[in-house]
Amino acid sequence: MKKTLLLLCAFALITFSLQAQACARDSSVLKVDTVFISPRPYTPANPVYGLFPACIGQPYNQSVTIKIPAMYTFQGLQININNANLATSNAITGLPAGITYVCDPPNCVFNANTLGCILLYGTPNNPAQAPDTFDLKIKANIVGTVFGAPATIPIDFPGPIAPGNYYLRLFAAGNCLSAAYDFGSPITSVKNTPNPFNQQTLIEVQSAVAGGFHFEVFNLVGQRVHTQMVEMTTGSNQFTFDVGSLPVGSYIYSLSNPSGKVSRMMVVGQ
Repeated sequence: MKKTLLLLCAFALITFSLQAQACARDSSVLKVDTVFISPRPYTPANPVYGLFPACIGQPYNQSVTIKIPAMYTFQGLQININNANLATSNAITGLPAGITYVCDPPNCVFNANTLGCILLYGTPNNPAQAPDTFDLKIKANIVGTVFGAPATIPIDFPGPIAPGNYYLRLFAAGNCLSAAYDFGSPITSVKNTPNPFNQQTLIEVQSAVAGGFHFEVFNLVGQRVHTQMVEMTTGSNQFTFDVGSLPVGSYIYSLSNPSGKVSRMMVVGQ
């Protein structure tokens, strides 16, 4: 019995570790001087769905980055921030059945001057919920001082600090691409800047191997809208993607070779 319990504990720790490693921070928000969330919420000025869509019966993986500054002015009060935190369960409402979350760090306490990372993951398992759009809310607290006195201020994301809506679209089985991260890929890092963009974006790739890769762009229902071959060298690589006639919206791009594939999201703005 003891051996069984130890094996179960080890399996749980390994599983949690893999989930935490999959939480990918968006380092571009370091340039922002306020509390910020990435992907950005859906707003009239930014009418794009920042979160990957989910499909019934298909594993889901979406990282959310929260920028925590050292100071923030909210409703006329200057807050000296120690940390922002949320409960390790039930702090995100509106998730489809089968989707949950973990934080990196695991205690969901994000210290000032850091990027907090929340991983939405799981497999949607209720076909009756699809198709639909889920409006997610993240309930958190800012802990710090106001006029030198300790203060804990409850906040919602999205909310007054980051206005808008966090929409997660759920589709029936077979209408999504594969998960966003493939740990078998020879590509160790990929990002595009700027993102969002309205004409061109620079794709930056770190590859463990040299050779030809398929670069493909898909809309959020899995239709391929662009494809080309790119040659990679070992180490750092860059190439430019031109939006052409693609309409405003969110797209998933992938780089693949016979060894594996990695995918990320790009947003074409106005």
